[in-house]
Amino acid sequence: MSQGESSVGIDIPIIGKMGAEILEMTANTIKVKMPLEPNINHVGTMYAGSLFTLAEFPAGALFVQRMDTTKVWPIVAEVNIRYRRPALTDVYAHFVFEEDSFARLQEEALEKGKASFNHRQELTDESGEVVAITDARYVILKAP
Repeated sequence: MSQGESSVGIDIPIIGKMGAEILEMTANTIKVKMPLEPNINHVGTMYAGSLFTLAEFPAGALFVQRMDTTKVWPIVAEVNIRYRRPALTDVYAHFVFEEDSFARLQEEALEKGKASFNHRQELTDESGEVVAITDARYVILKAP
């Protein structure tokens, strides 16, 4: 098992090297953390790419657990991120999806070849201050 897989439930080793962690995962939710170390940039705040990664990977980890990836592939299609303030601590995200989202999106992808959904997310520091806001579009593609 790779470092990426052991820490976040999907086989993307770089995410593990960043120190990202799944703190809690249920059938419909996932709480994740990106530690400040080793993600410090040249000015002593969290690297923007690490914040982006924290916003992007949790949906994939949750969808991989809930969908048949031999039939469909969950993929991020677009992420817009607004950095609100420098992150000086570990950063957290909490994704919540409706129970029927997984089955509905998989069925649509199998029927039409593709399904998509949008998700807005706030990333917060240890005090609960919002450090970034993302709007993402994910697609579920029918596997070839």
